[in-house]
Amino acid sequence: MRPRAALATAGDREHAGRSGTDLLAAILVLIVATRLRTLVQAGWAGGVLGGKYAVQLVVQLLTDTLTIPLGILVIAAAAIWAASGPRRELGRAFDLACVAVMPLVFVDLIAGVVLHALDIAVPMPLMWALTALAYGWTGSLVALAMLEARRPMPPALRGAASAGWALVAIAAIGVATQGVWIARNTDQLRPMTAGGTAPSLALHTILAKGELGPTRALAPGKITVIDFWATWCNPCVKSMPHLAAFAKQHPDVDVLAVSMDEDTADARSFFDEGHYEMTLLHDDHDTSARYGVTQIPHTVVIDRAGRVAASGGGLDLEAELRRLQ
Repeated sequence: MRPRAALATAGDREHAGRSGTDLLAAILVLIVATRLRTLVQAGWAGGVLGGKYAVQLVVQLLTDTLTIPLGILVIAAAAIWAASGPRRELGRAFDLACVAVMPLVFVDLIAGVVLHALDIAVPMPLMWALTALAYGWTGSLVALAMLEARRPMPPALRGAASAGWALVAIAAIGVATQGVWIARNTDQLRPMTAGGTAPSLALHTILAKGELGPTRALAPGKITVIDFWATWCNPCVKSMPHLAAFAKQHPDVDVLAVSMDEDTADARSFFDEGHYEMTLLHDDHDTSARYGVTQIPHTVVIDRAGRVAASGGGLDLEAELRRLQ
């Protein structure tokens, strides 16, 4: 809200490290306020399936949340340090850069809370508008920080507490909203257990040219085979014709191929080239973690009652089907 005063405080060596601490606190608030359901899911998975599944979820969460802000932090710090002239100091440049990347966290926090509260997907034009706002705001602060780095130490920050309390209120709304969602949708966080009821899923189908289509859930009363795979996985690619042949020979079995590719167009192109007619779905990271996927290909067989009959790599699907029948 008062960028020059914030940068002045960050650049004052009496407050060395303060902006970094504030940035860390803001990131933690962002994670709790917008990713609480993932944290609950990670804790549940750790208790049921073991610590490695919890670690997998947390690592994915941190990667999704921190990659862009930390990458821009390094770039901004280098640019500010290079523009500092005779007052060049790497620690001060990083402190100023921590202020400059705050808008990325703030926009993500506010947008995430609003979208969770309204329970809506992000329309593409809105996503681009929010991205432009965050990057434009950060870019302007980097430019101000370059000027700040060349000046003598100005007076420290005073006031502006109302903006901080506003962010606290927004974060509290985010936590409350997600708490209500968790209470109403507990089954969507439940991890898989052998012989237990298969976790529910709601994954988007992958349509022509990689566009995401309607979501698909487990078909009740049918034997279901879920195969987690990716185009960059050679064993997955080699096993796909066998899975397609199985699906063709057993049309009464619901075969779902869940792609773990980030680029959905790659998965769709691979399916089109192979003329595979199975249902192609896009993994949302949470689903694969709940199904205990640590390496691929990973196949899960679900019986007609919705219980997990088999799970792992290299399953003999014909044998599993005979056993269930």
